Amino acid sequence: MARQRKGMIIKNTDTEAMSVELETRILHLPPGGSRPVTSAEVMDPTLRDLLQTRQLAIVRPITQAEEFAIRRELAGVKDAAGS
Repeated sequence: MARQRKGMIIKNTDTEAMSVELETRILHLPPGGSRPVTSAEVMDPTLRDLLQTRQLAIVRPITQAEEFAIRRELAGVKDAAGS
């Protein structure tokens, strides 16, 4: 049986603010700031590179409620963009 991937809470470990340009959206993170990302975004090459270089860290897996909230947010972004 295949393992189901979960989204994660990521944290900016740098001392400066950063913007992470994912395929689905752009995340703006202040120093030490954290944001949830979906399971699909966890696989994004940009995010994976930042995790490998330790500019970002994984804090914890997201809850089902957080996953639902992110999906609604992303759906709203697409609707607002006219997609």
